[in-house]
Amino acid sequence: MFDWMLFVCLTLVCLPGIVVTVPGTVQTLSRIARERLPDATEMPEPLIVAVASVVQSSLLIAAAAAIGTFAAPRAGLHAPFFEALAGGAPLWPAIRPQLLPALILGSGGALIFVAAYYRLFRPRLDAETARCMDGLRNSLSIGGRVLYGGIVEEVLTRWGLMGLLVWLGSQLAGGATPYVVWGSILISGVLFGLGHAPGYLAAGCRPAPILFATMIALNLWASILFGWLFWQYGLLAAMAAHALFHLVWLPFDLRFSQSAGKGHEAISALHGEQSA
Repeated sequence: MFDWMLFVCLTLVCLPGIVVTVPGTVQTLSRIARERLPDATEMPEPLIVAVASVVQSSLLIAAAAAIGTFAAPRAGLHAPFFEALAGGAPLWPAIRPQLLPALILGSGGALIFVAAYYRLFRPRLDAETARCMDGLRNSLSIGGRVLYGGIVEEVLTRWGLMGLLVWLGSQLAGGATPYVVWGSILISGVLFGLGHAPGYLAAGCRPAPILFATMIALNLWASILFGWLFWQYGLLAAMAAHALFHLVWLPFDLRFSQSAGKGHEAISALHGEQSA
């Protein structure tokens, strides 16, 4: 039986994450349009872009929430906190078992993620691609990173996509075996990484192999942690760990972006002096 209240809860909880990203989305799309469209092209009104962005994202979220609500419980995957919220049950017993695993894997996994990005992957990206990636992330506020990354992306990727893959795999294998679940975690992680490509490419990143390697490897690492937490503890554990990733990453991101920006300014100034 389809749990309509659970579907509504998971859809509504994503709305703040969608709304908070609208200013950054409008700003990014307007910049890209100014750079790529002819000067005579009339730009759409920011309000129209904002409404279109909210409607498109809301429809996508509703679809993922519906798919997950149908598939995930049938595959043995659950969202204890949201199920309790939808059913009017006490919330703390559903929250408590998820907190410590999310804290440990979220913070520890984020430190490994950050070290890999800044020590291994980012130095191998060309300067323009690194700048565009930084700019796209930094166009989001801390609320956007936590609410969109931590909640919206988990409903899309874990609840909707991974839930569907585990359910389909269980139909073929006769049950949600560990092989089915791990295969679904890996597939959803790769697809989640590739799902970042259109945004990065539209922002001006160069479509080089290292860009795709960066997206896939780092998002796969994150997806392994979040997928395991979802499988073992519930959707809220994956959400909390994902939000922690962004909270741990943010100060490093701001520091390295500022350092890179000063480097670009110094190079530009040097070129200007040489030209003079």
